[in-house]
Amino acid sequence: MNEPPEGASDYRALVCITTCERLQALVAYLPHFAAFCQDDPRFSLLVSLDGTASEYLAFCEEWGVPLVYSDEREGVGISKNRVLKRFGDFDYYFFLDDDAELVDGEVFPAHVELSRESGIHHFSLFERGGVRRPTGESQVAGHRIVHGLFGGGQFNFFTREGLEKVGGWHTRFAQYRRWGHTEHSYRFFRAGLAPAPFSVIEGLSDALIWHSPPPVTKVDGADFDDDQLAAPERELLERRLEFAPVEVLSPCHFNDKPFGGMERLAGTLGGGDRYPLVRGRQRRAFYSGYHLWRGRQARTRRGRMGWLARSLVGWPGNPMLRHYLKSVLSAWK
Repeated sequence: MNEPPEGASDYRALVCITTCERLQALVAYLPHFAAFCQDDPRFSLLVSLDGTASEYLAFCEEWGVPLVYSDEREGVGISKNRVLKRFGDFDYYFFLDDDAELVDGEVFPAHVELSRESGIHHFSLFERGGVRRPTGESQVAGHRIVHGLFGGGQFNFFTREGLEKVGGWHTRFAQYRRWGHTEHSYRFFRAGLAPAPFSVIEGLSDALIWHSPPPVTKVDGADFDDDQLAAPERELLERRLEFAPVEVLSPCHFNDKPFGGMERLAGTLGGGDRYPLVRGRQRRAFYSGYHLWRGRQARTRRGRMGWLARSLVGWPGNPMLRHYLKSVLSAWK
């Protein structure tokens, strides 16, 4: 394992992937997270499974992946609470949904460094332009940080100090198995730990590929307001809570795999294949998403069209590709 970069401060950060019923995405994306954490011992990798699924347990057992799992499914918020309950001694926490694919691991130390520079205890990250109802901007160490009232929950950074002050995700949302990240983010804002509920460091969103698969859980008849908040979350938000204890409901378990023991999983990338553990149609679908990302990064029209063509051939029905092409056509009108 490599040593931290020369002059880097000593800290311990946990990178946690929360997942449920998307094993193939985890199989495809996890080697890249493992490779980053194996190379930088300041960062440890953990998977938090909402529920118990034998195929997840078997995969993590085979590849030595530390895994927290539960007897019952109770949503992503409680899934994060389980992690804080079991591993409450890290200095920093990153929680990522299983549909976020890592391209550049420097996104993790960059958040730690800018948190220390700015005093901001909670950052979010999602696809460019994802901040809704922006409230302002700030400049920290040459980086532009955009602040807003609403945004996504695919990638979140927290300091331990901040989490100790505002607590965990509210157990109310366990009955829906969804929602809760906005209410939790607002507590950081109210406590003076962040200049807005959602603060996003510009220029880092391209460090990940933001997939948008259908939600694992749908709640029939849910009412949403103009800010895309479901009624139960809006109601709790209006209570202006300052703290919620880190609570879990059903029993949870840890597979006792050591952090830093994923050399074999990280090593699967040694042959240059981006998705070494998937095959067939699923492999083509994953590469379609990656080629679309490459196309959006291309600096020339020719390069962009070449990557988009490869994405289309790999998976003509790729919803990410359809959404991108629709946005481009709309911009041309």
